[in-house]
Amino acid sequence: MDIQQLESIKSTVGLYRWNGHFLEGAKFINSLPIETTSMRGIAIEAAQLYLVQGQYKLANQICNDASGSIFDCLDGNDQPPSSWNEEIAAFELMRAFILIVRYSKLTSALKITQRVGDAWQLGADEEIASGEAAITVEASRDDDSSVLLKQVQVHTIHAAKRRSTSFSEYKILMKFYYWKILVVAAEQGLLEEKLIKATAAKQIGTLRRILQSDGRLREARFLLYFEVNVMIDARLALQELEEFLLAAAGERWNVERALTLADIVEFRLKSEDEAVMAKAEEGFEQARELFERVSHGFGNIDLDLLRLSYSHDISAGEKFVAKTKIADRYFQAGHYQNGIRCLVFAISPEMIIDVYYEHVVNALELLQRKIDEAGSEILKQLSLIHSIGQACLKAPEYGFALQSLESYYANVPAEIGPKYHSLMSSLLSNVYSTFGEHEKSLRAATEGLEIAKSIISYRDQSDAAFQVAVCAFRVSELHPKGSKEAIESIASGIGLMKEWVERDAQEGYHDGEVQKCLQIAEWENMRALFHLESSQISTSPAEQPWIERAKRCLPDSADAMARSKIVDLETRMLICQGKYAECLQISVDHLEGLKNSTSIHPITKAQAYLRSAIQARLQAQNAFHRGQELAPETAQSALKLVFTALQFSHEALELYRKTHGAELILDCTLFVWDMIDLITQGEPDASGQALLVAFMDELRRTEKVCDEMRRSVVPIGRLQSLRNKRSIVSKQANLRLYGVGVALSLQLDDPSTAWLWLQKGKARAFADSLGANVLIPEELLNRVANDRVACELLKREQGVLEGLQDPLINFVISARKLASLRKEMTENALLSEITKIRDGILDLELGDKQLSDSLSKNGLSSERVKFVDWYIPPSADGAKGRIVLFVRHLDGHTQAKRLSVSAPDVKDWVRRAFTYPDMAAPPLSKKTGNRFLKSMNGLVEGLSELTCEGDLLILSPSGPLNNVPLHALTVGDEALVVRNLVVYSSSIATMGQCLNRMHSRERSSPQGEPTDRSSPDTYPARFFAVYEEPQKVSERDLIFSHIKKLASEFPGEVSLGSDVTRSHFLQQCPKTRWVHYHGHAQYAKDDVLKSALVLSDGRDVFASDQDGEEEVDSGTELLNVSDLFNAELPLGGVHFTIIACDSATQEIAPGDEPLGIIPALVYAGATSVLGCIWPIDSRAGRAFSDNFYKELALGGEECGGDGDEVVHLVQALRSTVLKMKNGQLGMEFRQPYYWASFMLYGLWYSLR
Repeated sequence: MDIQQLESIKSTVGLYRWNGHFLEGAKFINSLPIETTSMRGIAIEAAQLYLVQGQYKLANQICNDASGSIFDCLDGNDQPPSSWNEEIAAFELMRAFILIVRYSKLTSALKITQRVGDAWQLGADEEIASGEAAITVEASRDDDSSVLLKQVQVHTIHAAKRRSTSFSEYKILMKFYYWKILVVAAEQGLLEEKLIKATAAKQIGTLRRILQSDGRLREARFLLYFEVNVMIDARLALQELEEFLLAAAGERWNVERALTLADIVEFRLKSEDEAVMAKAEEGFEQARELFERVSHGFGNIDLDLLRLSYSHDISAGEKFVAKTKIADRYFQAGHYQNGIRCLVFAISPEMIIDVYYEHVVNALELLQRKIDEAGSEILKQLSLIHSIGQACLKAPEYGFALQSLESYYANVPAEIGPKYHSLMSSLLSNVYSTFGEHEKSLRAATEGLEIAKSIISYRDQSDAAFQVAVCAFRVSELHPKGSKEAIESIASGIGLMKEWVERDAQEGYHDGEVQKCLQIAEWENMRALFHLESSQISTSPAEQPWIERAKRCLPDSADAMARSKIVDLETRMLICQGKYAECLQISVDHLEGLKNSTSIHPITKAQAYLRSAIQARLQAQNAFHRGQELAPETAQSALKLVFTALQFSHEALELYRKTHGAELILDCTLFVWDMIDLITQGEPDASGQALLVAFMDELRRTEKVCDEMRRSVVPIGRLQSLRNKRSIVSKQANLRLYGVGVALSLQLDDPSTAWLWLQKGKARAFADSLGANVLIPEELLNRVANDRVACELLKREQGVLEGLQDPLINFVISARKLASLRKEMTENALLSEITKIRDGILDLELGDKQLSDSLSKNGLSSERVKFVDWYIPPSADGAKGRIVLFVRHLDGHTQAKRLSVSAPDVKDWVRRAFTYPDMAAPPLSKKTGNRFLKSMNGLVEGLSELTCEGDLLILSPSGPLNNVPLHALTVGDEALVVRNLVVYSSSIATMGQCLNRMHSRERSSPQGEPTDRSSPDTYPARFFAVYEEPQKVSERDLIFSHIKKLASEFPGEVSLGSDVTRSHFLQQCPKTRWVHYHGHAQYAKDDVLKSALVLSDGRDVFASDQDGEEEVDSGTELLNVSDLFNAELPLGGVHFTIIACDSATQEIAPGDEPLGIIPALVYAGATSVLGCIWPIDSRAGRAFSDNFYKELALGGEECGGDGDEVVHLVQALRSTVLKMKNGQLGMEFRQPYYWASFMLYGLWYSLR
């Protein structure tokens, strides 16, 4: 190809790029043969078009197709040889820039840039300096700068004729990419940003003016855009643009003029000078006319976006919708870069996302797709950070934000910019803190600080240090107040904050100094409030000097948030001094100043309202101080203050709801309740009753937000997902919400609603996790398959769920897509049934057909089923502190009875029952065991009236009651387990899932495709026995004989001793519906995940060593809770009988969240588990099992409706316990320690 042809192709590509005709340009490039596009000069032009377009994959590919890079080894010390021409150097610098946008390889790009820059002296070019001097000489001929400005056009024309510079197109590109890369590296913290940008503006500006003076306006305009965007002073940037506009006269430069006018319009709109802003409209029209005249590809789209971005006439939500339409226009024009950036910044914190949810979902899905098409890792990071930042403010997306961050953070590119990396650490720390994971939050923040230390900018380091100090302080919340650990955490946080506030002062970082001073003041105030006594009121509080220092540093232009913080601290300080009236006045005055402002964020206004509410309450409480006799007018005034506090707090609540932040909404809701509770103490009148009824609606709205936050935890990862959900529900405010619901319902004399609130607060995280694997009935799936719309929606949902398995996916985008899709599914009649099944485990109602089928298999009617529950009030005085018993019928009829027992009574009994010296006999095993057990009978008082003998009772204990054998307590003259059929369940939601599994037997998976796990019924039961104790050979032999006997009576396969390895056990479980294990279990109190069944490691520890030299160890292997959570069990459920010490012992976290062997088996797919609630004697275990299986054989098996053999578990348990209790299985087993340990969790029956 000759030079003329080469230049023609380059010129054609360049024109396509310059005129914004990207699609035509790409088409032209694709039409060229590979031999042509592989030529370096053409590759440079093509890659530049792709870079401006935002097609980074294509830019990278076309460079790869050209000659290979000369920088295969970046660690070499050789400089590029002087024989290299400018074309090669420009090409390599452009490729280095592509490394950044395509792969986020900042370090590699910077190394290349520095080596090329050193070789070509790009950082200090004397040639540019001499050119600049020539311009200066000519300019000095006229001292009048205004005259000079008018003569720029004439000067440029004459200069072009008079002088030809030595700057080739490639030398210009070298300078451009050299500084472009250095600026990006500086923005990412690798270089000093202010210095680099100032130098880049100067160097590029000088080169641009030389080209401009020589009439090379197209190249000058190319540099001008970069120049003005790195200039610190916007006023000077605007001046440069206006000067260039004068120079670009004539039809030849219409594109340059239009682009420059558009930039001028943007800078004018940014200006704070109203006169400058007023000129923007004129520029709009001129630019639009020019863009239309030259048929520019995207110029008018830019103008529309500018006008929209700076408009104050529409809401944030409407602006978002309009921006998504503009982004579509960009993509239609082939401008990926601007389209992507438009979408990334389309969502603003001010918009109410729920109102525009469909638009948000579609926009984010489009954004993700376009970023993937463009192939930019750095844009992916920007999008992720922005979407996570939004999700962190919206409760229903907290969990997805966590999953996205954890996934990407664990796989960040090796050369990710430290600024983005540190920012991700900070975001991750914030999300962990939201979940109450303060130690994880501190670790993430500390890592972020270490990353920030590699950033040149002091500001980034200081901000990261602030985060670490806050997290260190929050760790104190994990320890008891006043404990050594709490004090150390507080001291660590304050110490670090004080260290960095002094650094801020030295570095001149005033914003950081203000922020840290205010935080220190807040913490000092908290310490003062915590230790405050009437005799300790200080006239010079510790926080005062920090507040005064912050006020001195705060500029007059400080935003309302910063000033609100000062008002907050000043009022707190006055509280410590008892100046309540003055405190309230300051808060109300500040609130009045914020009320009518439209520019203040809702959260700032909400905080002001809540602050005023708090001050009003404190002043009222001060008036109502105990022991004071109030005059009627004083009491009336105090009551008015309470109503004022209620009004202010309700206003705050409504504003907080607009922010979607769960914690803020939750805390404010509870504050509103405290005010209402104060107003309605005693017997509320009609108005008080109305207040209570109205607040119930507010409570339900808040509960929905908390519910969405918990559900936002991505339902994958099994155990980790459950633990994250547990972190949410265990928060004190979250637990109190449900307690308030119970107390409010009882106050309204509505025990049915009280029971619903009680159940809502039980094991929600566990029920959520079970619901993630809910099975859909085959009959319903068949109907869905015949409905085209429903089938398509279900497939789309499945696609999104499968996508969640990808650790690198943006989970926030997927979350919004899933939420939108499921909203659409609820509008479909068939799919709404599936939604109801999934959500049914949280609706606290059991399916009528399922339950009636299950009861009929056992000869029971619905009237004979009762749910028994206990509510433990918060630590309160008097009668309100006593436990409340609930009995609920299937028809919803609920009765409540306040018992004579309190939570401290129960805790004391548990301590005495299970805390004793190692060699001492357990209290429940002594002759006085039955009498000792009966001391807790108060927990079941009332059941004799509220239930009938023979009823099926489903017990759902609360808190410390989980450690009490409730089934063994006496009702009338009999133990409850003898009087009634008794099973346990952590919640009705869990029971509902067990029922669902049982009714899914022999049905298909959710995709409608049978799996191996769905048909294990052809396999017999599995019996396992492991007792690898050489010193107890005789007991081992008895156990093995016992297990073989059981397997002959209840047909099944037997695995004994060294055959029962961890892998063998897990391989056999998917092949059966019935598992029996006899052996040891370990309960790890400090870490329940280490609780385990003790199996064999495969070695026979009883085999004698002939030489007698080798010592044999225990030969055991543990199957722990984590393993069981991940076990594969048959669809349709399995029954487990675990005869082992502590096999039924569970860790009950706040919120009655269970974790242990039984919950792990239920999670994995079990429908019922029979276990032991405390350590048992192996002999008692054998005696129990012998009789239990006899009872099953005698009357426990009969045919169900589908021909399955029904196994009556609860009847067999009842009969066996009665015989043990009466001494029929051995007089030594009459004490409750032996018979009360056995409990049945889950369904009361099974199927063979």
